[in-house]
Amino acid sequence: MGWFSKSHDGMPDVGQGGGWTKAEWRRAPKKRVRVDKLESTNKGGYLDEKRAARYAKGGKRGTPYVVESGGKLYVADGHHRAAAAKARGEKTIVVRVKRGGR
Repeated sequence: MGWFSKSHDGMPDVGQGGGWTKAEWRRAPKKRVRVDKLESTNKGGYLDEKRAARYAKGGKRGTPYVVESGGKLYVADGHHRAAAAKARGEKTIVVRVKRGGR
């Protein structure tokens, strides 16, 4: 299934350096975004369709972490939660957003 608008094998260099700590992500603002605008950074293709389906069926929710850069939204963490939202037919999802440096 095409869970994301586009997929990358890892996070593109969008000026994030080595990334952010969990504490920095927790301080990142929440924002409601369109699920169909999210781009996967699924390095090595680890996204498991069965796991995403379990999340969707079980109602598992959480707040994915997204890097916004150049008008694009890259999922840094929470691929299965974002895929589950799409599987449930949700049009939008709340994410924590950090801006990339470019």
